[in-house]
Amino acid sequence: MLLVFLESGAIAVFVKTPGLSPIKTRLAQTIGQEAAKKCHLFSSSCVEAVITETVKTYQKITPYWAIAEKIGLSYSAWSRFQRIYQGEGSLGERLSAIYDELLKKHSFVIFLGADSPQISLDILTSAIDSMSKFPFVIGRAKDGGFYLFGGRLAIPKQTWLSVQYSCDQTAITLIKYLLPLGPIAELPTLMDVDTYEDFKEVFYAV
Repeated sequence: MLLVFLESGAIAVFVKTPGLSPIKTRLAQTIGQEAAKKCHLFSSSCVEAVITETVKTYQKITPYWAIAEKIGLSYSAWSRFQRIYQGEGSLGERLSAIYDELLKKHSFVIFLGADSPQISLDILTSAIDSMSKFPFVIGRAKDGGFYLFGGRLAIPKQTWLSVQYSCDQTAITLIKYLLPLGPIAELPTLMDVDTYEDFKEVFYAV
């Protein structure tokens, strides 16, 4: 398999800022808004810890918080990585805009959700290593979405916009649209924390 030499990479973690956006609305219906906020921040800190450890080995990786609100760029919890505003529009529009912006500065871009606290150093390392062998990498979530996506090739905006997000076909649809552009490496499946059932399964194991 052809190996590609990559100069640098970006890892962008998508977050919402407590107090500025609704946080984990489905989970909050069961455990309350304050507990849902703490869950979001704890999950984010778990992801942050894995990335921080990873960049000790991959020193040309730049981590970013991709923040949902412009005013949230100054929130203290997001101070340890570089910060980038997600922008306006649908999730597809925001994914497309950030991917394009970061790909101008880096050889590859990896997106992570902040709600997969069980992300491990091995999984993230595998994702980074895959970028030298594959144009794309994806980590599927058990609910049909994805907790990680990485790429090093340009992706048409329409591809991002053609995917229905937050449904059980999200990852499958994204893969279908990307395959004509190049092969995709797959990572182990993990669970997002969106509901109380997810919360129990993930946090009892963390």
